[in-house]
Amino acid sequence: MNNRMYYDFHNPTPSGEGGHKEDIVNLRVSFMGITSSLTGTRELALQIPDTTTLRGLLDDLEQRYGPEFGQRVYRNAKPPRLLQMCTRIFINGNMVDDSALDEILPPPEDGGEYPDVLVFILPAATGG
Repeated sequence: MNNRMYYDFHNPTPSGEGGHKEDIVNLRVSFMGITSSLTGTRELALQIPDTTTLRGLLDDLEQRYGPEFGQRVYRNAKPPRLLQMCTRIFINGNMVDDSALDEILPPPEDGGEYPDVLVFILPAATGG
């Protein structure tokens, strides 16, 4: 199985006045646990518009990988969709919650030349 895939997430689209095109950034999504089984890969490299939100990314990944992916990530099917209580998402090493869903994905914290965001989707272990 190929553990790394490349996917052109969006083509640059005109936005704003004057036909300004969105800048494109590189993004790396790492899938762990059940999400790697659902996606068939552990890592996916994407190029996305610099205005992409976490919700936009997750919604597009759900379209790509199907409704079961969405059920593992979101706790409800109808808006406002909130994250599952047992799913953990990390952006640049920082765990995020529902409040980050509608925020634009940040650039890397190290200020690298090529923006690269790392998102981990790791369902939390349960015990009893």
